[in-house]
Amino acid sequence: MTFEQILFEAIGWISTLAFLISIVLPRRVRMHELGMFTSVTTGVYAFYHGATAIWVKWVIALFFHFYMWRKLKQEANSGQSEMN
Repeated sequence: MTFEQILFEAIGWISTLAFLISIVLPRRVRMHELGMFTSVTTGVYAFYHGATAIWVKWVIALFFHFYMWRKLKQEANSGQSEMN
């Protein structure tokens, strides 16, 4: 195996590991941040392997996780300002 092949396979495994960690954390803490990371690494892995269908999936996942991360962050910030 070349270094390039090892690198991209490592990216694939890191992506899988981040996904698994995101679903087993208590109360799914940082799920959407890990989801954004996972979608980007999955996209890189898919691009390397030429898997176009996975590209569509990772773009949708990236926007979904980004939207939910922003939404939950805004809700948390508005809850804190109401307490003050």
